[in-house]
Amino acid sequence: MHEALNLVLVILSFTLMMALAIKHSVNRRRQEEMNNVFLEEEAAANNTRRKEIDPGLYYTPNLSAHPPIPEGDPHRVERAASRKMIYFRQPMTNLELKKQYGPQQMETIAHQEENFNEYLKALTNWAVSLHENGKNDEALQILEYTLSLGSEFRNTYKITADIYAQNKNKNALEALHKTASEHHFRDSAIRNHILEYIEGLK
Repeated sequence: MHEALNLVLVILSFTLMMALAIKHSVNRRRQEEMNNVFLEEEAAANNTRRKEIDPGLYYTPNLSAHPPIPEGDPHRVERAASRKMIYFRQPMTNLELKKQYGPQQMETIAHQEENFNEYLKALTNWAVSLHENGKNDEALQILEYTLSLGSEFRNTYKITADIYAQNKNKNALEALHKTASEHHFRDSAIRNHILEYIEGLK
């Protein structure tokens, strides 16, 4: 009886080991195929001829969308706004960008996208300063404009949430939570932090 039971256990163990080995082999082949496809696409993208960047990607700041910039421009908003910047309304991977514009344009695109992020950062810093000085209406005007441009900075969301909470505007908090949950953050940890913060204010 014991020998039969032991035999069954051995067979089951062997079967399980074989199933796991087959699954591992299938997953490895699938991953290898995916890697090969990616390498082929990357090689093709690296051979793409240089193309002019779509003019629709460039963003011209709307200085009328927020209060007048204070004298001295302590947060360098005007300086940041004067730089040439690219605003990706729809996220694009580096591979997609290479295919679209050629690898020669990657440095330019990265630099001008960074200019856009610096503009959003300058706006956020200005709004934080206004909030700290009790000027919530002006701060909120800047923050909502910054959010409309897809800001991914924690403070943009957190200070906006603080003001909504202070104003007991639950509908606005819900809408902000929805915006954060649907936005394509480069770092999902930032999204999770923001969502938890907003949840704590509801």
